[in-house]
This record gives sequence, structure tokens and C-alpha cells, in this order.
Amino acid sequence: MNVSRQPVLFPLVVGLLYYLGAWIGVHYVALDSGIVVLWPPNSVLLAALLVQPRSRWWSLFLVVLAAEIAADISVFSLFHALLFGAINIAECVLAASLIRWFLDRSLDWSEPKDLSLFLVTVFLIASPLAALGGASIYSFLLERDTPFLTLWRLWWVGDATGLIILTPFLHMILSSGLLKQVVNSNWHVRMELVAAWIAGLLVCYLIFVFDLSSENYLALSPLAVAVVPAWVAVRFGPLAGFPLATAVALFVALATASGVGPFVSEKQDLSALFAQEFIIVFTVLLLYVAAFVDQNRRKSGELKKALVRVQHLNQALEERVRQRTQELFDANQQLQTLALTDELTGIPNRRRMRVLGEEEAKRSERSGRPFSVMLMDIDHFKRVNDQYGHAVGDECLKAFVRAIAPSLRSIDRFGRWGGEEFMIIVPDSDHVDLLMLSEKVLECVREVIIAVDDQRVGMTVSIGVAEWHHATFDKLVSEADDALYRAKSKGRDRVEINLRGLRVTE
Repeated sequence: MNVSRQPVLFPLVVGLLYYLGAWIGVHYVALDSGIVVLWPPNSVLLAALLVQPRSRWWSLFLVVLAAEIAADISVFSLFHALLFGAINIAECVLAASLIRWFLDRSLDWSEPKDLSLFLVTVFLIASPLAALGGASIYSFLLERDTPFLTLWRLWWVGDATGLIILTPFLHMILSSGLLKQVVNSNWHVRMELVAAWIAGLLVCYLIFVFDLSSENYLALSPLAVAVVPAWVAVRFGPLAGFPLATAVALFVALATASGVGPFVSEKQDLSALFAQEFIIVFTVLLLYVAAFVDQNRRKSGELKKALVRVQHLNQALEERVRQRTQELFDANQQLQTLALTDELTGIPNRRRMRVLGEEEAKRSERSGRPFSVMLMDIDHFKRVNDQYGHAVGDECLKAFVRAIAPSLRSIDRFGRWGGEEFMIIVPDSDHVDLLMLSEKVLECVREVIIAVDDQRVGMTVSIGVAEWHHATFDKLVSEADDALYRAKSKGRDRVEINLRGLRVTE
């Protein structure tokens, strides 16, 4: 259960803690002269004001004022207790209002800027202003002999010391569920924290009670009490380090108020001043060390997460680039295929056949082995288009290709040269009976029948063949075209061959 969310229970808890802090301040951390080393109860009220909405502040004021009267009534009059309570409430309200005005969120002790705002507000604004009222009561109403400025400084530093060492710890308990986090931590973490508390309090005992920092020993410095709390804060973060730091600071204050420890001197105001300065410096340094280390740890964690996200994004980007590159490659391949393929028949077009023919001419020039070009033209194709339409003409072209393709070798190159003209490039034609191949093509074409409504349309083809004789591909095509012209002029449905530049007629 979160006590800070209970509108009735929370003020009662705050009032009880405030009374306990005031009672400790009056009876345990005050010197014989009445000088208070630190004033604990104001930290209870300030922590409560920082976690509660402003609409609930009045209930806190009432219980705090009652607790102040109950704690002070044995030492001061009711009137003086009311004045002290009003000053303490005004101090905490000023500090809480300024902090909440500058921050649009909850105070975060792991943020150095939030910590700086808290210290400036408490130490330089709220406490010194409240000290003016407290010193006035002591000087003018209680008529103490101590100079006004001395009373003002003692009240100022005493209030600031209590607020600085206790407010962070109490605020964490009220807003962060500190105890729940400790209980839910791993057993080895709990054991390590227990060992740290034992070590930290043992060092305090050796310095402030056993007096190992005195001139008789000079074995330990008072600064040694900061080692264990600082290590805990760095190791486990502010939530773990601040409670131990608070315990150490209270130990120092109680020991000094009891007249033991390295800060005790003949003048009690100097004893209080030395202890206060040490407690403030120790606590502030620890707060900043813990905040900066925790911030660095969080930033490092965020950076690692960001790097992981960047790595995942890079991988996704690389995969996207790879996919896009593959898509572009496939698209280029498709475009290249489309650019070199006849759209109607699906066989190589004139551009592709020219490339293949020029490559074959170069190969033959190197090897000396000839190749041949068969140029074919479908007979009377224009008549088919005019009589039956281009759709039937297209079907005739596709049927022509389907008829011829099975009769060719795998190394032969069959393509559309243009219109109704087709070409076959025959590699190693010295091993091929060109006349027999041509007759086979003629026979395959004669067997093609296209059904048009109730009519049957047949086809024939004229063929001109030219065999390579150290000529260019264009020259060879020209010779095949001449042979094709002769085949058409002699009646079509026949073949004319030029073997190595010589005419052979069938």
C-alpha cells in the first residue's frame, strides 16, 4: 500500500514523523547551550509537500503545527511553539513551491540539475529566510545573549543541514517505494547492503566514539565515513546510497551533540558549525556523485539500447537495400530480356540475333570453323493479314515458331528478323547437312494448319542460306537475303543455298 495516496492516513504519518524529528532535534542533536546541530522535522514536511497535491497541503499544516506544539511545549511556551511551527511551515512551503514551480514533473534525485535546484532553494533561499524569523524570536522574545547574526547563522545552517541530509531519503521512501525495492532485490544484494551498513556504522563508531581520529591515534580521518556510503551509491544507485548517507550524517550529529568526536571544541557554536559543515559537504558530495554516476549509467544504457536499435535499423536497411538491389537487378534483367526478345513469339529479336551473329563470326574467325545463316520468309503472309486480319496473322507467326523450334539443335539460334522474316544461325555448319535441314524446315512449315472459322489456312516458307567464308555477319546476311530472293523468284516454298560464297540451287 502506498501511504502517500491515503488522504487520511498520510497526514497522520507525517505528523508522527514530524513530532519524532522535532523531539530528536530538541533532546538529542542539540548542544547544552540549546544550539541545534541539525533540525530533522522540516525534512519530513518538505518531502510530504513534494509528493502531495497542493489541495492536501492544509491537512499537513494542521498536523505539523500540532506536532510542533507537542514537541516544544516542554521547553517553550505555547505562543513560542506556535511561532516556531509557523516559521518551519513557511520555510517548507517556500522551498516546495519554488521546486515545483521550476519543475513540471516530480523531483528526480538521479538528475544533477534537479539536485542543484533543491540545494540552491533549500540552502540559499528557504533556510536563510526562515532563520531571520527564528533569530528574531530568540533575540527579541526569548532575549538570548547570543548575537543576532550568530543565532541567524546557527538556525540557517541547522535547518539547511537537516533538510539536505533527510529530505532526499524521505522523499524516496514516500514516492519511490524504497523499502519495496530493497525487499524485492536479490538476496546477495541485500547481504551486500547489510555488510555495507555494518562497515559504514563501524567506521563512524571508530572515529566518533572510539576516537581513532584523535591526536592519540590519527588512524582515521573523519572523511573515512564517506567511503562506504559513496561506494554503495556508486554500486547500487542513489536509492541505496542515500539511506546509509543519512544514517552516517545522523550519527555524526548525535555524536557531536553528545560531546564526542573530532568536531567537539571548547565553544559549542564552533562544534556545531564544524559538524554542520562536514555533514553538508559530505552529503552534497555524495548526492552529486550518486546522481552523476546514476545518470552516466542510465545514459550508457540508453546509448547501448540506441546502438542496438541502430544496428537493427542498419540490418533492416541493408536487407531492404539488398532486396531493392535484387529487384532492380531482376527488373534490369527483365528489361534486357524484353529488349532482346520478340514480344509476340518469345524468341530472340533482330537486335539479339545480330549480337549472336557477330559473336559467331568472331568465333569462326578464331577457330576457322564455319557457321551458316538461314533467312526465312513466310510466303504470301501479307495476303493472310489482308484476308483474315492481323490476329490470324499473329497466330500464323506463333504457329510457325512452334513448328520449327523442335527440329533445331540446342546450339542453333532461332529468332525473328522482322515482320514475317525469321533467321536461324547454325554454328559448326560444316557438320550439318544444310540442304537436309532446310528441307526439314520446309516440311514442318507445310504441316502447319491454322483454323479460321470454317476455313483452314496453310503456310509455306522460302529459305535463303549463306555459309561463312571469312566474311562479316552483315555480308553473310546480305548473301542469305540474295539467296532468299532467288528462292521466292523461283516459285517459293523452296531453299537456295550459298556455300562459302558459291551458289547451290535445289
